Amino acid sequence: MPRKKLQSTALRPGKAESDETLNLTSLPPSKMVVYLPEHAGGLRNLNFAKHYGNSCDVVVYAAQRAIDIMATACTESGGKTLSATTIAGYYSRGLAAFLPFCTIMASALGRDLQLNDIDRQFIDHFIAHLRQSGVSIGSQKGLYTAAKSVLVAMGQSGWIAKNIFPRNPYPNADRSLKGQPPLSEPERRSVLGALKADMRAIMKGSEPLTSDELVVCLLAIAARTGINPTPALELLTDCLQPHPIKQDRYMLVSFKRRGNGTHIQSLRRAVDVESIVSALPDVARIIDLVRERNAKPRQASNYPECLFVYESRGWANTGEMCRLNQRSLPSSIKVFLDRHQITNADGKALKLNFMRLRKTFENRLFTLSGQDPFLTARLGGHTVKISDNHYLEAPESAEKDWRLMGEVRTEELLSHNKLAPLTTQNTPVARCQDTLNGHHAPKNGEHCQKFLACFRCRSFVVTGDDLYRVFSLYWALVQMRQTMGSSAWKRIYGHIIRIIDQEVTPQFDAELVSIQRQYAKVDPHPFWRDPERLGDIA
Repeated sequence: MPRKKLQSTALRPGKAESDETLNLTSLPPSKMVVYLPEHAGGLRNLNFAKHYGNSCDVVVYAAQRAIDIMATACTESGGKTLSATTIAGYYSRGLAAFLPFCTIMASALGRDLQLNDIDRQFIDHFIAHLRQSGVSIGSQKGLYTAAKSVLVAMGQSGWIAKNIFPRNPYPNADRSLKGQPPLSEPERRSVLGALKADMRAIMKGSEPLTSDELVVCLLAIAARTGINPTPALELLTDCLQPHPIKQDRYMLVSFKRRGNGTHIQSLRRAVDVESIVSALPDVARIIDLVRERNAKPRQASNYPECLFVYESRGWANTGEMCRLNQRSLPSSIKVFLDRHQITNADGKALKLNFMRLRKTFENRLFTLSGQDPFLTARLGGHTVKISDNHYLEAPESAEKDWRLMGEVRTEELLSHNKLAPLTTQNTPVARCQDTLNGHHAPKNGEHCQKFLACFRCRSFVVTGDDLYRVFSLYWALVQMRQTMGSSAWKRIYGHIIRIIDQEVTPQFDAELVSIQRQYAKVDPHPFWRDPERLGDIA
């Protein structure tokens, strides 16, 4: 009997004209492994064999073909469609949860599962199955999202219906996705001290670096730059570029195949650049060390352009030239922590990974920038909302730092100008006793521009005449809440609103306050009419 090319008979609204075809006459197929190109994640052979023979072979084959199409596009585009790491995640997380569920549904139906069984009700059952799995809401969302990505690809190929997904089955799940917190200050000092000791020992040697030594170098780079784990593992030998302005600095360039990178378009290969940070000479020395000491293993490997290449000393693949990947990181990090006996505040073994180092780096930026969320997000390479949801932690001193340090003067109005004129200068917020040499002034001949720090500045002065500008800022901050998200806004700017409401306005006549508050809301001061200006001056 001749073999026929069959397609699913599921209803497919908006079906594309160029549907991929599925050969469903001989299952399981002879090829059950999808191969991915080399990538930082390490998982390259995606084996579907274990999923066949469970009364859902048609669905398994469709999922395999969808992944195979993604992998082919990834290889042909050099990772610009979907990265190999992302595709591996679809398989190891999304399909690892979805395909076993298909087996359960086939058993419940008492027959083989077909592609037209995958409809909205089927997806609802899958979501309910994840909720009963006992994993956190954040993990459920991750599994569902990865599985949905494959199902969407199946729908785009015309194998299943397209519009079968609920709009938002996991509302507010991001609140549970912060993961491990950044290192505390004692933990950060312990880790940096241990890294310094190890780097000192490594620099005394001359032999090629082992995988454990390379991980120490990688941790040292991450601690000083906040680089993401995947771009760090994929650093190239030419990742250091001369700094265009400062002779004692370099530019550390890391690549993300699908990175936006619009903020650095002027750089060479700007469309591929994921982040660019100013690397201090110590980071440059580490990179030079790795490049020089592991030149021979790199030249003898299949990865001559990759920085972190080493000769394996493991019993299974001794002498093989390997790249560092995410699978090898946890064991090497544990060796590092055990060697130095680094513990947390409770005396237990410290849990360390690259994301904790990145969070620590970003929180340090937040502190050193004067708690500026815009500058922190910009240097971290993402948005203010991402910083708030996944990186920043409220500093313990936030409430203390944002108390009113200036003074409120009402006597001027009460005395009908009988007092001597105030020796102050107007600012966009209120007044300052000395914009050149005041508390927060740069003291370099330039006027102070830190307007959002006025409320915690000893040179700050507010009179009744200034209420219009104070409330113009007030309403600009209120508008910013929609852009930043309520959590970030409350932590960063909620204190300013509280100071105005609780410490400034009660000292003035209620009628005056009401008039100026409403006037500022309807027709704000020109300086505060565009809330986006806050992003430039914060």
